Amino acid sequence: MAGEKILIIEDDEDIIEVLALSMKSANYKVWQAMTFREGWNAVSQYLPDLILLDVNLPDGNGFQLAEKIREISDAIIIFVTVNHLIDEKLQGFEVGADDYVTKPFIPKELVARVQAHLKRRGATASQQILKFDQLEIHIDDKMVYKDGQLVNLFTKERQLLFYLIENLNKVLSVEQLINHAWGFDGTADGKTLSVHMSTLRRKIEENPSQPKYIQTVRGFGYVFSKRD
Repeated sequence: MAGEKILIIEDDEDIIEVLALSMKSANYKVWQAMTFREGWNAVSQYLPDLILLDVNLPDGNGFQLAEKIREISDAIIIFVTVNHLIDEKLQGFEVGADDYVTKPFIPKELVARVQAHLKRRGATASQQILKFDQLEIHIDDKMVYKDGQLVNLFTKERQLLFYLIENLNKVLSVEQLINHAWGFDGTADGKTLSVHMSTLRRKIEENPSQPKYIQTVRGFGYVFSKRD
């Protein structure tokens, strides 16, 4: 399906032009960035469906940027890079990439890959959205919006929040929440969980000191409540 948003993060003007023209010819909406910082800002601003990402950027490393992007976005990430060693490819997948294309590339082949990834994404997305006053919870892509603005959540915050929402109005124990986000063999404790809940409240609550959604059940755990 055409019309999806694609962000190209690449510092070579010739390559970025080829990529942009190829994606626009397939009727995608295209944005461009040439540095680590520009790319990060563009991800937060445009919320792309797919990102074509170079590894070697003038002010940073594409692998590190991909890790940072994964904290706030489930967008499809395809590395397009001269780095061709198997260890580099594995590193790309380890930081959350969906595909890895080496330069030089055939534009038509890259467009086909982009189309295939977006088609698979579209086939599985049910677009379930929950609304709680100023909050909008996108279940499928694990995104949260407050007053229409994307809320930047770290991975653990996202895992905790969506686990609570999956168990709406059900009290979850400290142990359940820790096991879900950190695993049974994790090193987190009740204090660690409390800190994450505090930062999460600051991001989604109108008044974090008097939370409306994430309620503490003293001596047991937490609950996400939709009651007024």
